[in-house]
Amino acid sequence: MKIVLAFDSFKNCLSSPEICRIFKSAVEESFSKVEVISLPLGDGGEGTARAVTGACGGTMHTIEVTGPRLKKVRAEWGELPDGSAIFEMASASGIELVSSSERDPVQATSYGTGELLRHIICDCGIRRLTVGIGGSATVDGGVGMLQALGVRFFDGGGNEIPSPANGYDIAKISKIDVSALPDEVKKTEMTIASDVTNPLCGTNGAARVFAPQKGATCEVVELLEKNLENLGKLCVRSHLADNFDSPGDGAAGGVGFALRTILGAKSRSGAELVLDQLKFDEALAGADAVITGEGCSDSQTLCGKLPAVVAERAKKERVPVILLSGALGKGGEALEEEFSAVLALSSGAVTLEEAIAAAPQNLRRMAKAIVSLLKIHTF
Repeated sequence: MKIVLAFDSFKNCLSSPEICRIFKSAVEESFSKVEVISLPLGDGGEGTARAVTGACGGTMHTIEVTGPRLKKVRAEWGELPDGSAIFEMASASGIELVSSSERDPVQATSYGTGELLRHIICDCGIRRLTVGIGGSATVDGGVGMLQALGVRFFDGGGNEIPSPANGYDIAKISKIDVSALPDEVKKTEMTIASDVTNPLCGTNGAARVFAPQKGATCEVVELLEKNLENLGKLCVRSHLADNFDSPGDGAAGGVGFALRTILGAKSRSGAELVLDQLKFDEALAGADAVITGEGCSDSQTLCGKLPAVVAERAKKERVPVILLSGALGKGGEALEEEFSAVLALSSGAVTLEEAIAAAPQNLRRMAKAIVSLLKIHTF
């Protein structure tokens, strides 16, 4: 029997490599004739760079940058054998770098992401790179990131907006000067790895959809919405953007917009990119089942999230897919139409802290149960 493990991380709980390691160990302890292929995945958020770099035989590097709440953090990036690079914004400006009590997108900045970009491009000479922009703590329209790259912003009185700018500061911007953007940055080919299709503003925009997840109150959401609209309109008036409602502009609190318009980046599905890099389709050959999952699966999972992309590819090869996630949310019943089986790691009424603490043990238990069922019944 051959099983392919294709997990995303269980955020704030287990990384995708840890999930694959625990699952594989549990299976190999109890079943001697089961081949387990581990493919730790990411879709542009945490773990993406390590997954791709490891699969390609590249090298991981770290550098100190400014975190989302100005504390210094160690950000990672991967150097690939073909001379390109990959990193995820979560490593420099991610929400997991901020304690729950400090999460506030009005005060958060993407400046560290710009520092990381500048290091990779200007210091290391990389001219092709992939930027994963999932898991951010920010809603600053990418202004902080652009400041770190040399872009200058001014208020109505001609005063330069101090850096690092945050979500509140962008309300003051009335002029943008991109003349100091390094030539190396202009000549770099950038690809955005993201599965977010939200525009910058509006009902489905960065502020109204994502800001509450990052700690914003209702009042703060409307403030950020107004600020992002001001930024988008200014970029159009300044001929730096043709619009601010393109799919993906709202990713990472507007960083998607800044990357597309000011830096000329092109978007690609983060899940598809990682699956291609890890040669997922080749791993499906002769497989009896694929097991995938994420921290919490709900109706949004079917909107292009990694487990759904895994299922779509596996179905083409007629390989059944089992979804094993940390928890199941609203609309989870719709998942049963896409997956051969849908399972949750946690069981019973427990607190989030208890569920996280018990995750490794529950994962081992579920691994053995799933393989036992696969041996009894072939889908």
